Amino acid sequence: MVLTRFQVSVLSACLAFPILLLMKVIGGVDNAAAIFAVGVVSLLVVFLVPRLYFSDGPPKHDPFYNAWSILLFSSMVDVVIALENDGYLGRYLHFYLLQGEPYLKTPHGTSICYWDGSVHFALYMFIMSRSRYNEEYRLACLYWCGSIINSVAVLVPGGAIGKYGPKWSILLNVPYVVIPLYILFKVLSSHSASRRNVLTSIGTRVKKGPVEMLFILFFATCIVVNAFRAAVTLDCKHDMAKNYLKDFEPFLAEDTSFPKMQMLVYLFYFLPYYVYAIYRLLYPGPTNGLMKDLAVFHAGAAAQAQFVYLTTAQHSRTAANYRIPSTPAAQYCFWIINIALLIVPQLFAYRCISGPKRTEKITDEPVKEDNSSRDSYNLRNRKR
Repeated sequence: MVLTRFQVSVLSACLAFPILLLMKVIGGVDNAAAIFAVGVVSLLVVFLVPRLYFSDGPPKHDPFYNAWSILLFSSMVDVVIALENDGYLGRYLHFYLLQGEPYLKTPHGTSICYWDGSVHFALYMFIMSRSRYNEEYRLACLYWCGSIINSVAVLVPGGAIGKYGPKWSILLNVPYVVIPLYILFKVLSSHSASRRNVLTSIGTRVKKGPVEMLFILFFATCIVVNAFRAAVTLDCKHDMAKNYLKDFEPFLAEDTSFPKMQMLVYLFYFLPYYVYAIYRLLYPGPTNGLMKDLAVFHAGAAAQAQFVYLTTAQHSRTAANYRIPSTPAAQYCFWIINIALLIVPQLFAYRCISGPKRTEKITDEPVKEDNSSRDSYNLRNRKR
């Protein structure tokens, strides 16, 4: 039986998983360097099996193919870690958490593992099931890139500067930094087949609707809220910041440093996006390609950030003094802010993708089909 590339990727991820469990048999549980070496061997197996199975090597026009096997393996390991942390499985990977990546034992690490083992895994299945590079494949890649880049941007620095400190195995996260950035660069540099302007109703020639005005108001509010919460995490001495930290979101001061890193990501990366989104809502460009790409990318990042933040703040293993106070004011403030930061970016991304139907045509010139992609680099167009 000849296996497809999709089946080989899944099989290689399954074959590499027992290599980690072998550490419990051969010993070396207390040796951080040995655990790191086993992790490297596991990643190499996942990477090499698909290449060795097919004599012609990976497809020349599918540079992402070998990456999905590594990412599938990571999702499988992460879901086991998450279930083990919450007591649903035995101590299969406890040795790895002790000397490998102990910060994954935290509620934040557990929530990240749940997200990677479920949402990311589903995205990998969807992406790999696409028979060719099309708009669905492209948007799924952008959404996943936003999600995983936000994840590692918080996890790696937080794990390094937090109470556990860095160990050798933190370097195993390097592929999960390099691969998403590489895929993001390739996807953004490729030509989309649907780069027509779907936000033209927000331009000067068509009156802005209430939906667009609500998005502008939301992004403006996000700028203020995220700048304030970042100042709170950086130990602002103003009485308003102190009272907010004490009475509304004490979780921002949690000792693992993960909430602080997430607020800094919001400040330095999300906030510039909010400014750009407001600008493009007020003054749209000739096409909406970049705005749509950024909206989908940001939707993935916001979904991952808010899921982990919300679940960690309410997790049973989060210290009681860091949980959200039970007062109605604190509960309403916490849930309204964080649910809005989760839901509205998804709605805005959908708005950018679909666009209002009444703006199919706003000029007297016919819409020209973009044929540039036929002559450009195609990520999935390869010889059969």
